[in-house]
Amino acid sequence: MNNPPHSRRAEMPALQLTGSTTLLPRMQRIAEAYMETHAVRIVVNGGCGTARGYKALLDGTTDIAMASGTAPDDLAAAAAARGLPFRATVVRRDAIVPLVHASNPVDALTLLQLRNVFTGRIADWARLGGPRAPIEVLVGPPTGGVSTSWRQRLLGADDTCTPLARVLGTADRLARMAARPFTITYAPHMAVPPHLKVLRIADTAPGDKVFAPLMLVTLGPWTLPAARFIAYAAAAGDAGDAGAAASAEADRA
Repeated sequence: MNNPPHSRRAEMPALQLTGSTTLLPRMQRIAEAYMETHAVRIVVNGGCGTARGYKALLDGTTDIAMASGTAPDDLAAAAAARGLPFRATVVRRDAIVPLVHASNPVDALTLLQLRNVFTGRIADWARLGGPRAPIEVLVGPPTGGVSTSWRQRLLGADDTCTPLARVLGTADRLARMAARPFTITYAPHMAVPPHLKVLRIADTAPGDKVFAPLMLVTLGPWTLPAARFIAYAAAAGDAGDAGAAASAEADRA
């Protein structure tokens, strides 16, 4: 199908996507590729977080939520009470990794050491083989999907992050770390910039990594436009290859 003229596309009803900042750049790329061959207008709204994406579905202000974790309990209950539970499709699974500044000499920590850092029980890099310097812990918003997955895996149900941790969105955390060599945080692997390095978890096998399920979610049954776009995005797979999605779509036709 040829790309419709811009004037015609502007008149089309828009398929709205809202939610996870982690998924935002990926969905922007996939949406652009999708619109090249489909007579549909897709608006990928600025990332406002997983919880806001689920809430936008309940409010009727988006068609598809971008999510990097499951719905908060209160929003899941609200959807179930309507008889329209959230319907999620995983479009990618990305490892969540601990990050430090590239100049930090520490290369690996155990899960227990990481837990003690994020709870504040270890507060100086010297106790981990690094320089004598206080550890600055950066965490994401508590309702974020990535933060929820990291917290559940690292801290479990009985522990909490240090009250001294600074709460920032992913982009702000990564930007702050560029100029502060003694910070530590976590992020999806695909978001790691070159000025940071991934800490190896010394006592964890490759298959035991913490993963964030990156999902597209609707409220209740799919509409046809939503179903087609979600299938296209899922077909792109882990490589994020719009060409692969197009080929898969052609095979289904």
